[in-house]
Amino acid sequence: MSFSLSNIDIYAQQLGSFLIAVLAFLYFSKRETAIHVLGLYGLNSVFFEILNLSSNPKTNIVGDIYTLTEVLILLYFFYVLFRSPSLRKIILVLVIMYCVLYCVIIFVDWEGSFSAIRMLRDLVIISSSLLYFFNLMRDLPTTEITRYPMFWVVAAFIFFFAGTFILSLSRDYLVAVLKDDLLLLWTARNFFRFFFCLVVSYGLWLDLRLVKMKGNLQR
Repeated sequence: MSFSLSNIDIYAQQLGSFLIAVLAFLYFSKRETAIHVLGLYGLNSVFFEILNLSSNPKTNIVGDIYTLTEVLILLYFFYVLFRSPSLRKIILVLVIMYCVLYCVIIFVDWEGSFSAIRMLRDLVIISSSLLYFFNLMRDLPTTEITRYPMFWVVAAFIFFFAGTFILSLSRDYLVAVLKDDLLLLWTARNFFRFFFCLVVSYGLWLDLRLVKMKGNLQR
């Protein structure tokens, strides 16, 4: 894998994923489980991004497997984040629903599964994020919501996956009808993901700062 300016968008999103992992695993023993899950998400993304660079670009196997792991990790993140048993049951239902639909789509039409499994991923994560915000507004932990780490993390999820949902929805049309190779669009998407990683990292930095402040107060 050699560095190339043509792949700068790919390296940018790798850097963003790596930054998430680093910020989530600092002061590991003092961080909450939800933060650790975000670190796992970052490492998982870095691993598959590297694997994708060395895979056959004509196949979607690596990307399809990554999509499944991404959904499972992020749904686990929400499961840990929610305290209510009823909300956790909803997350478990979403896990089962996605896994079943993922398997059906893959086995019925693997070659045409690219858009479908990604649209489902986007809808599942957007739904979970909105559910979190409804719950957050009901049990507001602070009046200064922008200083709350998870506000930035979950807001980034909504922002990013709403954008990728539009891309997933229109991908087949662009390729089949307009004969677009999506090179420019996918490059923009990668930089979009880099920005998403920066927003998540900001939330993790806020959490890290709170952990350090609590540690100083306990001395």
